[in-house]
This record gives sequence, structure tokens and C-alpha cells, in this order.
Amino acid sequence: MKIVGVTKCPTGIAHTYMAAERLEKTAAKLGYEIKVETQGSQGTENKLTRKEIAKADYVIIAADVSIDEPERFNGKKVFKTRIKPVLKNTENIFERLEEEYFIMGGIDAVQECDLKDSDAENAGNMIEHSDKKESTDILGQLMNGVSYMIPFVVVGGLLVSLSLSFGATTSPDGEVVFLGIWDKVHQIGALAFTLMYPILAGFIAFSIAGRATLAPAMIGAMVAMNEEILGTKAGTGFMGCIIVGYFVGYLVKWMNSWHVVKEFKPMMPIFIIPLTGVITVSALFIFAIGKPVAMMMEVLNTMLVQLAANPSSAIILGIVLGAMIGVDMGGPVNKVAFFFGVTSIAQGNLQIMGIVSTSIAVAPLSMGIAALIGKEKFTEEEKNAGFYTIFMGIIGISEGAIPFAASDPIHVLPATIAGSAVTGAFSAACGITSAVPHGGLVVALFKATNYMSLYLLSVILGTAVSAAIVLAFKKKQNCR
Repeated sequence: MKIVGVTKCPTGIAHTYMAAERLEKTAAKLGYEIKVETQGSQGTENKLTRKEIAKADYVIIAADVSIDEPERFNGKKVFKTRIKPVLKNTENIFERLEEEYFIMGGIDAVQECDLKDSDAENAGNMIEHSDKKESTDILGQLMNGVSYMIPFVVVGGLLVSLSLSFGATTSPDGEVVFLGIWDKVHQIGALAFTLMYPILAGFIAFSIAGRATLAPAMIGAMVAMNEEILGTKAGTGFMGCIIVGYFVGYLVKWMNSWHVVKEFKPMMPIFIIPLTGVITVSALFIFAIGKPVAMMMEVLNTMLVQLAANPSSAIILGIVLGAMIGVDMGGPVNKVAFFFGVTSIAQGNLQIMGIVSTSIAVAPLSMGIAALIGKEKFTEEEKNAGFYTIFMGIIGISEGAIPFAASDPIHVLPATIAGSAVTGAFSAACGITSAVPHGGLVVALFKATNYMSLYLLSVILGTAVSAAIVLAFKKKQNCR
């Protein structure tokens, strides 16, 4: 059997490549020929050729967001899944191939493949189910926008942090002044933050209805962020941009369903759709929802600042966010907390991201250390992965702990949740901040936090708690 695959996670970092590796190893074990294309943060790698796709018996698409160029697989037997099932039980994916595939591209493509009538009917039902699932995958569409937004926030946060660390001074009247070239560095960082909003809206919309959405969604987001156009004290923030993304995405999806004469078809994506989209979304924000959303965001930001400022409420906030980070290590709950931190950076509240950044490192660091210390309680494969998992914790990739959680969730998950919650609480109580939307010890090394020593101490505390819990309760393994 010849198989091709595509993997893509929201951030395009760890899950994308871990899933590809699992598919390749399991296919080799089962005697199948496979090639997996990864669509990660560095672009498309190991790209599938037309010839390889044509020869493949099945296509496996393991993705939590929409993939690039899905039309390449029209007419092929496609099995679609999220990343997590691949990491949890890869063999099961291959067992389900023949029973749960659908034909990409619709009934016409099914008929071209010379399937039996019953197979075509079944495939048609699967296509309808798949389309319905994709259209209602709200979180996946949001994460698609976030994955494209993150590099802008990372660059902006690092530049702003560096300019504040090395080139800032305070004038007698309390104003922050940047010296020499650092003023330019700070301005470039601010530009990166400005771009994050249209990027977020644009690629939420893009995941719904393709490239025709980019212009109206990005321009609409800039309108939603412009207080002068809206007539408000401030823009609508990330919430307004999310609304723009979904509104434009589904507006364009509806417009794409119009039956227009062939003379107008070439004009739809380059003129009619962008112009109609911009006018519609701008009018929506100027005359209807701009002021209420801006007011809601102002209240939300004020509430967060007050929660973070009060020691007792800050600790509760830290426990909740830390536990969310540790519960599924890069999964949906983790991503919600992470997105909360990212958007708080844009609102000027760096303490929320401080809680998230420190908590991200706990799961991989603790599991890697535990595997090296308590060798009799881990398999040979887990022990060999110990150093690699620790490294992933240092650079802020919580997904490194997923293999440990997948093999023994009953003992690992309570440990990672507890340790991450301890780190989150300590970070909140100490007022630790992070100016970049990332986690791990690298945040402190890049001086993107206000208290480097406390940042490191918060990670060490949670890691110690998590490692101690898993070593105390995890049972001995029959090591391979």
C-alpha cells in the first residue's frame, strides 16, 4: 500500500513534525510505503509531487487547521483527522483507513475513480459530514489565524523588550525615552504589534473561504482598530478582529456560492468580493457593533489589570491559567490559555503572558527529568527521550511531554496540571511578566521578562512539584 500524508498544527512547530514522524515510523512497521508533507512554521517541507499523489492509494491529512492546496487531492481516498489521535494511537489511524476514508472533491471525483455505486453513496455522505465538520470547526479557524499572527507578536515583543532593556531611560517627568538607534528598534517592534491584528483577522477568514477574504478581512481589522473611524476612545482589540475574521470568512463563502454569469467570474475574487467585503464589514463596525465591542474590551482589560494587581485574585488567575497550560500540552485548552496571554500582550498587560510563559516549560521539563531520575518507572523509549524532552522545555515547547501523557495519562496529567498550577500561582503572586508570546527558559535568557531570577525560580518550583508527583505515584514499567 502506498500512502501520502500532510500534517499541520496551529503553531506549525512541534505537533506538525511529531505527527509526521509517528506516521512514518508506524507505516514502516506495518510494511507500507509513505511520504508525509509537513506544513510548519518554516513553510512546506518534504512537498508531495503530483506523481506521488497520483500513485498513492490513500491520503492521510492530520491537521488542526486548514491545509494549503487541498485541491491537489481531489479524486483521492482521503482520511482526515486531528493531530492528537495520531500522537495517541498511530496504528489505529492505519486500521481505520479503508473504512473511514472519503473522496476529496465531491461525487464527480468519486465517479472518476470508478467506485461502486454503494461506495460512491457512502463517500458522498462522508463528504457532506466532513464539510459540515469543517465549517463548524470554530476553534480550528481561530487557531489558523493565531498561528500566522504569532511570529509578528514574537518579533514585536522581542524588539520592544530589547529596546526597553538596553536603550531606555526615564526623563524627569517620568516619560520613557529611547536613546539612539533603540528608538528605531522600539518603533519597528510597535509596527509588528500593529500588523498582528490584520494578520489574525485575515487568516481566520482565509481558513474559511480562501484568499479572496484577505483584503476585506485585513482592511476590516484595521478599521476595527481605528478609534477615529469608529468614533471611540480605543479600537476594538483582538475581539473585534476575531469578529471581522469570522464575518468576512462566512460572507465570502456565501458570495462564492452565487451563480454569476461567466463574464463576471474573473472579477469576483479581485474586485467584487474585496470591495463588497470591505464596505460591508466597515459599515457593520462603524454603525453597529464597533462602540459596544470597544467598550467591552476596555472593561475586560481593566478587569484583568485589577485581577493581576490584587495578590489574592492574581494567585487564583495564575492557578487557573497554569492548570490550563498543563492539562493537554499544546491542545485546545492549552491554546485557549496561550491565546489569552498573547492578546493580553497587545493590551499592554504582560503579566498574563508571564503566567503562561513560565507554565509552558513545566510539563516537558518535569517529564524529561523524571524519566532520567526514575528510570525503572519509564520505558526504554521514554528514557531515551528524556534529554530531548528537557531541551523542548527549555525552548518552550510543551508538546514534548505528550508521549508521556499518552502512555500513562492517569499518573502524568495530574502531575503536569499540579506543577503548572504551582508555577502559574507563583508567577502571578510575584508579578512576573513576559513581553513575548512564548514560553520556556529562553524567555528569561532573552531578557523578555522583568524578573529573570524569579522567572527561573517559578519554573523550577513547578517542575519539582510535577516530577515529584509522577515519581511518587507512577508504577514500575516492564522496560523494553
